[in-house]
Amino acid sequence: MFFAEYVDTKNTLSLNIHLPQEYGDTMLSVLPEEIKVQTALGTYLISLSGLRISCVTCTNLENFEDSLSCCFNASFPKLPPISQKVTGILEQLLVNGNALLCKFCQSTLIEIRDIKSFKYQPPIFSLDVGNSCSDETYFCHPQDGVHSKDGTSVHLSKLDVTPNSVSSSSCLHTGVEVVIVPSLMEKESFQQKSGGCLFCSHCFMAVGQTVTVGPQNYYALWTNCLNVLTEEKDIDGDFLRFVDKPLLEEAAFYGLFIASLLENHCYRVILSAVTWDGSFDFMLLWLIDQELQLYSAALPKIPIPADQSDDERTTTDSMKTENSKDAELLPTTSLVLEPTTCRRVFYKLLLPSNNEPHKEGPDLLQSWRKDFGVSLFSLPWETCIGLASCLLQFTARMTPRSRKPDQHLLGFTCGAVPVANTSL
Repeated sequence: MFFAEYVDTKNTLSLNIHLPQEYGDTMLSVLPEEIKVQTALGTYLISLSGLRISCVTCTNLENFEDSLSCCFNASFPKLPPISQKVTGILEQLLVNGNALLCKFCQSTLIEIRDIKSFKYQPPIFSLDVGNSCSDETYFCHPQDGVHSKDGTSVHLSKLDVTPNSVSSSSCLHTGVEVVIVPSLMEKESFQQKSGGCLFCSHCFMAVGQTVTVGPQNYYALWTNCLNVLTEEKDIDGDFLRFVDKPLLEEAAFYGLFIASLLENHCYRVILSAVTWDGSFDFMLLWLIDQELQLYSAALPKIPIPADQSDDERTTTDSMKTENSKDAELLPTTSLVLEPTTCRRVFYKLLLPSNNEPHKEGPDLLQSWRKDFGVSLFSLPWETCIGLASCLLQFTARMTPRSRKPDQHLLGFTCGAVPVANTSL
């Protein structure tokens, strides 16, 4: 396996290479635009697209039995473009759509064909009393069941909200939510439970929540829980059929959600999962505003000669490593790796598992609940599961030495979410 992380703000490239022990001794040669990994059985030539390496700046060199890791100074002459303009595509789907459907059962939640505009408005997160899906409370509030529960909900900037911003013909979207007036919702299409959470009446999946826009309450539907019904037309512009498509892909939703938290200076977050039967604490998020480029690949396996004993193979390995002529006869594999732009996220799942027993989680959770610098958010159970899977997938693509941080982040795991372009 080959892992590489480039952090633009630090101009550093971290490499980690895992090779089977039977490959023998490994020699690493780093050129400005290429990395050469030479083993006793063959050579890998790895090009990191767009990256230029300062090959004489090697630091933190570590060599274990089956891995080699080190760091270099590097630079991107031109950072890779982020092609997906998420909010622009989302707004176009809303303007051209006929209806918003529940993603889970395809039932109609709201007709939008008569809505003329969907203005983009970045969300502002703040504490609001009595408007949370979570049943948990902070230590400084009464717990006698009489007083309102405290949590975090989404508010739009009151300075930019006019009486016509959210009406029967004009709505707002934040990228992660579509904000509408309650009267637009189809009758009996949803049910509202205590705490302000909205559930689909047909499949009982959480699709939104009550939020405050200016002085009034409105409904905010999560964009990743919706499909949009649109007309498909032929080349002449004639109607063919109705088709439904996701309003926003899951990966884009995760990127927008994390970006929104950072924009609102929410760096430590308790994420609760919402279900029909209630909500429960799901995950702790510790955010730093750091983007990185990830390169990772499974190195193609080099066939090992079957007619050599272990002693013969060791002797031959040493001879091939020392003899450049013999090395030139070995197979060479060339790889060109493209970067994945993502944002680093430290997370800790609060659900027990076989690999990570539920030990320090409750104590850490209680400590965070007593800290006013921690924010509380709620998302549907399905979204929480998807976010956790996304983080775990990026964890597997990171260099092993960066997956488990220490010191104040001890107990957390390092993952990432895709970076989505919010330009219209």
